[in-house]
Amino acid sequence: MEGLIFKIVLFVLLFSIGWLVGRHVEQKHLRELEEKEKKLAHIKMDTNKFQTSQNSGQLIESNVVISNDYFKYVIAQIQNFFGGRLTTYESVVDRARREAIVRLKQKAVDVGANQIMGLRLSTTELGMEGGMVEVFAYGTAIKY
Repeated sequence: MEGLIFKIVLFVLLFSIGWLVGRHVEQKHLRELEEKEKKLAHIKMDTNKFQTSQNSGQLIESNVVISNDYFKYVIAQIQNFFGGRLTTYESVVDRARREAIVRLKQKAVDVGANQIMGLRLSTTELGMEGGMVEVFAYGTAIKY
């Protein structure tokens, strides 16, 4: 009986530590994203690929892969069992999308552009049980 109690306490302890560390890492990433987004806000983005420009453009791309922590995985499995929105996965996809756009804007700055035309995002689920998400972003960097 003592062994079972020990295992349960150990599981709860490790699960709680994992949740706290995962939450801390996610919050830190969100703060960093916010700072980078403000810094790169001057880069305009346009999803219209048919807009004409007299300036030359350069294809730029970026991608990011973000994984769930174990706590989110367990919560998502419970939500999936009952149906409805998987809000834990929504936050992972949102972080990945924002990070891919930030990296794309940084590449635009690196080539001296101040606008991205024809922005496209592609999302792919990686790994078993949807544990990771990849977002691939690309567009044409234009300097006006």
